Amino acid sequence: MTLEELGLLGVREVMAEYPALDKDYSLSEVLKLMEKNDIDRIVLTEDGRVRGIITLRDILFKLGTVRTRQSTPSALHASSFMSEPVVSVGVEDTLLKAASEMARGGFTSTPVVTGSGEPQGLISRYELAKAISESTSALDIQVRDVMRTPPVSVGLQTRILHVRQLIQQYDLSVVPVIEEGRFIGVVGVDEVATIFLKYYELARGEPKRTTPLKYVVVADALKMRPPKVGPETSLAEAADKMVKERYRAVIVEDSGKPVGILTGVELAKTLIR
Repeated sequence: MTLEELGLLGVREVMAEYPALDKDYSLSEVLKLMEKNDIDRIVLTEDGRVRGIITLRDILFKLGTVRTRQSTPSALHASSFMSEPVVSVGVEDTLLKAASEMARGGFTSTPVVTGSGEPQGLISRYELAKAISESTSALDIQVRDVMRTPPVSVGLQTRILHVRQLIQQYDLSVVPVIEEGRFIGVVGVDEVATIFLKYYELARGEPKRTTPLKYVVVADALKMRPPKVGPETSLAEAADKMVKERYRAVIVEDSGKPVGILTGVELAKTLIR
């Protein structure tokens, strides 16, 4: 199946079933559901209709703010962290429509809803990657032609608080870690969020000045073996690696150096080009 034919598929054929929760559930309940299902996002509803979406990225950037730092996760509502209004697609829409919305907004997922707004499923980076990995024309596209060049890198002693700032500033999923000129791994949304949640619980919601989080560095959160491909690797193979390793980004490595990053946004843009 070519990418053009792939785009004409109905979202029903590609979407995955993701759990949905009422927006008034607590953050701790959201986190438990994410961990149980090995996912990084939950669709949130109000009166049975999609109201927003909460992702690990949302939690990372809003946790510890003036609004949330005085409470523990069990006392915080999911609605305090959700992104809204959420951009969704209908059950009768095509995958091309979903990819277009994701590419336009820089999203890595979009909920699939009924005409009345009830959640039916989700198209995420992994559903896009799985579909693209099975496309014949994706075998003829090299990763170098669709990847994003990493704008920054960090070292092992870079503070995690600074990494969070870089992720937000440059809209990144992961940041390459370079030590003494050598690429040794990445630190991304998943790793930083795990650290933040751990220390947020330990600090019991106290202001940042009393939490040891300021002392945590990249070495404490490093992912040493992210999925990697070469720049001449086919898009189909890179997408397949993203699915199999279930990681939010594939690193493009050339001569031992990170030269690119492939995420769900790049997959969406490729599908609509």
